[in-house]
Amino acid sequence: MTLGRWLAWGRTGRPSRPSRVALVTVAGLTSALAAGPASARLLQDVKPSPAQQAQTTYDELTPAQRVGQLFMAALPSSGATAAQLTALRAKRIDNVILVNASSSGRTAVGAATDVMVGNLTESGVSPFISTDQEGGEVQRLTGPGFEKMPTALAQGRMTSSALRSAATTWGKELAGAGVTLDLAPVADTVPKKDAKTNQPIGIYHREYGHTPAVVGPHVVAFIKGMTAADVDTTVKHFPGLGRATGNTDTTAGVTDPTGPHSTFLEPFQDAITAGAQFVMVSSATYPKIDPNHLACFSKTIIGGMLRGTMKFTGVVISDDLGTVALRKFPVGTRAVDFFKAGGTMLLDTTLGQIRPMVKAVVAEQAASPAFAKQIKTDVLDVLTAKAAAHLIAS
Repeated sequence: MTLGRWLAWGRTGRPSRPSRVALVTVAGLTSALAAGPASARLLQDVKPSPAQQAQTTYDELTPAQRVGQLFMAALPSSGATAAQLTALRAKRIDNVILVNASSSGRTAVGAATDVMVGNLTESGVSPFISTDQEGGEVQRLTGPGFEKMPTALAQGRMTSSALRSAATTWGKELAGAGVTLDLAPVADTVPKKDAKTNQPIGIYHREYGHTPAVVGPHVVAFIKGMTAADVDTTVKHFPGLGRATGNTDTTAGVTDPTGPHSTFLEPFQDAITAGAQFVMVSSATYPKIDPNHLACFSKTIIGGMLRGTMKFTGVVISDDLGTVALRKFPVGTRAVDFFKAGGTMLLDTTLGQIRPMVKAVVAEQAASPAFAKQIKTDVLDVLTAKAAAHLIAS
């Protein structure tokens, strides 16, 4: 195997054509080896930053491959069918959420994700493989090789250091199964009086506690533990569902009273300060912030609050845009409006809806230079996250 081919092999063990970054790295490595140990620092000098690697990769991708970076589609945890993989490849979709609980264990899930990565990796770019691994009733992957995770409410009774250590263990289990992104932790605060009635969070014990002062440090501990295991995290559901009137998965018209200066926002800010890589925006409406738009379609919430006030620079991912809360919106409109509001990655667990969404985004790109510019920024943000997660061959 040549040196250049070895460098382009990547984390998945699959060859890809060397990028320009790889060629520069080869040249730097060759020089360093020739000059001896004293020149080893040259390797650091030529190593690109994630943003640089993202730009180089962006230039090498086709337009279809670029747009495909912005979508996350559902595949079964037990393994994808040939038809499902063909559907994703046809639209160059390059991110996956594992759905349906699997009790088959880490080895079996790892075999399934290997097939997904092998089929969806293009031009040296591998997909984010994600799942909901929070704990309690929301632990998608169980069986041999996966510890049984306590509910978030029980995790909130652990010390921060103990939770961080536990999350590192859980993260290593996910990484061993090929999962690179956990759609957790939940940063929603459910007041104690609402704990038994709050439908999306409280009744499942998905909250770390009943006050922001308890929730924030435990959210941070979970993030740091997962990050130590090389698994990215997703803080959800911004700006909060802890006092929601219903569950957006099953109900339309859900609202939450969180305001723009609410203390219930503090755990999200704590998470951002701690280095959370993804923030998931909810599909509820927040009358005290933007009464005219769902959060996932709100420039005020995504651009003004999350990007502006809270200074989040990572990936803004939607909650599932295939649920009842979105039913009245045309499928293509959902995609365009999410990206116009400032979203970065669109998650939809209804596989058949991905195609019209991609079509609508491509059409809007052609019609609007401003939208096309926004999409380019989004693609670069996703690629930067992938480069930092070692999902781009270099």
